[in-house]
Amino acid sequence: MKIALRIRGASLVVILLVTARPAVHADMIPMRDYIRLDRGMSEAEVLYRVGPYDHQSISSDHYHNIIRKTWYYIPERRNSDSWITEIEFDHGGIIQSLRRYRARP
Repeated sequence: MKIALRIRGASLVVILLVTARPAVHADMIPMRDYIRLDRGMSEAEVLYRVGPYDHQSISSDHYHNIIRKTWYYIPERRNSDSWITEIEFDHGGIIQSLRRYRARP
């Protein structure tokens, strides 16, 4: 996101340029990267180590406070030996559980 400010006379013109992220498929997490993930890591550490997720689910309470967040890394269909990875975070963005299971063709 870029913000440009221009002053015209007495008024201030704000131009907001939003660059849309292209839809990128994250693919599965290789085993060498998966074994480096551990409970207690933050969301930022996960993004740094394995990149962005494919899908996210959020559980919230009645007041829309996040209780639990789960990131899913889903393999591309062309890969026959593929694994789905689920990383569950608590309300503070800390890993609470990791789960990896084989994707069905």
